[in-house]
Amino acid sequence: MRYLLIVFALLSSMAQAQTFPEHDSPFVNDLAQLLSSEERSTLVTTLQTLRDETGVEMTVLTLDTQESYAPSLSLEDFATQLFNHWGIGDRTGNNGVLLLVLPDDKAMRIELGAAYGHDWDHVAKRIVDSAMLPEFRVNNFAKGIRAGTDAVIADIVTPALAGDDAPGKNDPTALILMAGAALVTLMAFRNSLSNAAARLRRCPGCCRRRLRQSRHITREATTTVPGAGTKSVRCTNCDYTHTSSYSIACRSSRSSGFGGGSSGGGGASGR
Repeated sequence: MRYLLIVFALLSSMAQAQTFPEHDSPFVNDLAQLLSSEERSTLVTTLQTLRDETGVEMTVLTLDTQESYAPSLSLEDFATQLFNHWGIGDRTGNNGVLLLVLPDDKAMRIELGAAYGHDWDHVAKRIVDSAMLPEFRVNNFAKGIRAGTDAVIADIVTPALAGDDAPGKNDPTALILMAGAALVTLMAFRNSLSNAAARLRRCPGCCRRRLRQSRHITREATTTVPGAGTKSVRCTNCDYTHTSSYSIACRSSRSSGFGGGSSGGGGASGR
């Protein structure tokens, strides 16, 4: 009986030592308060547009430290278990992404859904090393998070959705092509994924193909109330502008708030 009590106590302490943060949003949970309200709103718009137009769920989470939740786990195991606990990504597609930043630990990780496999790990590592850590080292956390988010969408999500294979680790041609594609994708994505389609339409005012489109979320969707936003189209060649409203479907009522996706531990970490 004495030994059973000891084992029970040990199991209880382990359960208490490994917990996970709750989330209020499927897009951005800035628990470490690294983002201004404007920076957070811009990031939410980007990630909600990504989900609405591609079905890919990517979420950003900042925590002061991992110590408060799962001190016994490695960063990689913590990110994977958190990803699976929240169920990030579509249950069938498993193409979700978690961007985790821990400023007090001087650590961060890009955790990829199981569908990406480990072929994309070196791309994630390159994003960590080139887009995020240089900004984090000079305390530009918001800029690093923004750069990392854009790079993940351009360098991993977009080519993976297109059915492209991950570029070879040491293939310079592939790296050059990927960098060029990333630049083009980033330029289009900063305004909206749908901006590319708008460019193909002729302006009603001047008949030139100079339309640019942007979206702004005015109310985030909840499990009971639909969200709302405005879509603006303007012509860079004339004075034509048009603004319309659109609705955003209610979020899933699932307790996780995500689509039930999972990760197999792929991704990359940085310190």
